[in-house]
Amino acid sequence: MRATPPSASGIGSSAKCASLRFNSLRSLQLRIPSVTLIALLLPFFLITGAMGQATINEKLETVTLYVDGATGNDSNPGTESKPFKTIGAGVSAAETNNHNSIGTKVTIEAGTYRESITMSHSSKDTSLPITIEAATNGTVIVSGATVYTGFSEYSDNHSIYTTSWTNNWGTCPQLSTCPFQQEITMRQELVAVNGTVLTQVMSITQMQQGTFYVDETGNLLYVWPASGTDMGTATVEAGTSSSIFQIDHKSYIVIRGLTFQYANTCHASAAVAVTGESSNIEFDTDIFQWNNGQGLSISNPATYFTVENSSALHNGDSGFQEATTLYGLWQSDTTSYNNWRGAQGAYYVCNTSGFHAWQVHDDTIDGLTISYNEAYGLHWDTDNASISTSGIIATSNLRSGIFVEKDEGPITLNTAYICNHTGAQVVGGLVLRNSEGVSLTDSVLMNNAASQIILIGVKGGIEVTNWQTGKETNLITQDFTNTGNTIQGNSSTQLLFDDGYLNDSDWTTFQTSLVSKNNTWWNTSSTTTPYTIPSPNDWTYDDFSSWKSATTQDSSSSYKQPSGSPGTACALSPVGTDFWITVDNALLTVKPGKSATFNLALTPLNFTGTVTLTLDGITEVKGLSATLSPNSIKTSGTSVLTVTAGTNTAAGTYSIIVIANNGSITRTVTVQLTVS
Repeated sequence: MRATPPSASGIGSSAKCASLRFNSLRSLQLRIPSVTLIALLLPFFLITGAMGQATINEKLETVTLYVDGATGNDSNPGTESKPFKTIGAGVSAAETNNHNSIGTKVTIEAGTYRESITMSHSSKDTSLPITIEAATNGTVIVSGATVYTGFSEYSDNHSIYTTSWTNNWGTCPQLSTCPFQQEITMRQELVAVNGTVLTQVMSITQMQQGTFYVDETGNLLYVWPASGTDMGTATVEAGTSSSIFQIDHKSYIVIRGLTFQYANTCHASAAVAVTGESSNIEFDTDIFQWNNGQGLSISNPATYFTVENSSALHNGDSGFQEATTLYGLWQSDTTSYNNWRGAQGAYYVCNTSGFHAWQVHDDTIDGLTISYNEAYGLHWDTDNASISTSGIIATSNLRSGIFVEKDEGPITLNTAYICNHTGAQVVGGLVLRNSEGVSLTDSVLMNNAASQIILIGVKGGIEVTNWQTGKETNLITQDFTNTGNTIQGNSSTQLLFDDGYLNDSDWTTFQTSLVSKNNTWWNTSSTTTPYTIPSPNDWTYDDFSSWKSATTQDSSSSYKQPSGSPGTACALSPVGTDFWITVDNALLTVKPGKSATFNLALTPLNFTGTVTLTLDGITEVKGLSATLSPNSIKTSGTSVLTVTAGTNTAAGTYSIIVIANNGSITRTVTVQLTVS
């Protein structure tokens, strides 16, 4: 499923574009008046060998401007001896140079720059490049946070500190095309103490070590930092800027060596966004981390861009978002530990992934690591076409490794590693939902629940409209190529599983267009029927011989234990110490006098210890009762939350918060119970 496409603010309507900007000869900009004309020009790009990436000649930059937050002044000329103080001043001067046909490099000295930068289209824009880069990669932080001071001890608990708070933003808007998002998911407050982001809770009673609470009525911020923190000297930062860098309808821009963090962007919006027909944009060795929403979004529509050597880490929504784009290159990038904000509301689906892409055409991915995201790993979500990838490593994500949904294709996965997706939330390793032309070659799929490859979808197909051509296609999963792969299940996991939707003519379409050969299939358990297909009946469990007979494929493949250690590339260890608390259902419904069961799971990330589970939201509701079994988990495991509505419990929907704590680490997940 998908949300509406992002606009300049990150949330928009359907992808309808008045025009696109191309750089067809890498030096001449051509204004295209309609998407229909773009479709007519596509053969031209194919003939000229256009490929997805930015082409920016930085040698044309003849002037260097300097920024130094410690010694600079925005009244200075921006020379090395008299630098600007802010990045915004340096960028503004570079844009003025651009309008005078002067290419410019802006060099930024180490420091934290608390500002929001916007580069907007001007009729004076020229094709001369602008590079904005750190003097030393990784030493420049562009922060959306303000430093808060004046804390005093809270009288009822001396471990909690308070200060005034006037940023009463309320709740962000719901994503109307997605499942309901609970209030905690749609909040935008973000607080860090000495560089550690705290977990937001919704009341004083929910507070434990490592949390914060905003009382909008009383205009107070409550902080419970790690034990031993000296709040007199601690640096307390609160995100107050929703957008910290935006490029709108610009061309020939390079951003290099910068870290973007602490934007308080709403769910489904981005801290750093490229929008509005931008072309030839390059991000190189940048970090997008600890933002409340998405890290980096490129959309509506962007063409000829490159994101390389960059990382999206610990963002509250998706790490990377790409929507309605043409000719992009992603090279040697990482997206990990994202969707913590969504996970607080048991929201792991629609529009949340390590890398979320929709309406993406002519994209190239060369080396992408996707790990430990509390969502899908990589989700190609609707109208993705002409995608070429190599060297993807997707491991240990909550929902799946790679999810291909409602895509015309072709989508090529070469030398991919999709491993270690386990647990109750997992859909599968490689998931195909009403998508065509997917090719998996020379890859490894191992230890994924419930199946290494899983086919799900809607019987009879799903209509999808190509955003460029306007052509509507009824998509039924077909033309799947599966060659030269190692596919290994563990325990009772399946190798290939169809959920029953590909029956009758849909199965015939899939089976007759399937190419599967030169593979090594294996299951480490005693399972002898690791294939589930809808022939001759739904839910038919086949062994390898029956699979070959039913599909007329894999005659050159083998069913044997793979040699060596084919999954070594997936053996990634998390960085830092943390844990997840997740749940199998966000919302359940009961009648008065009946019970509902939520299954909780604790997933450790370099964590060993005992996590104590407590509840909030039960005693506040008349007649409601609950049990946690067990109420503590050591290192990893599960707990069952049973909630019972009394005969006197009023009809309504109630939020129940599970609080998981170990020392200074507190994580929460909120579920809802509807009493009908």
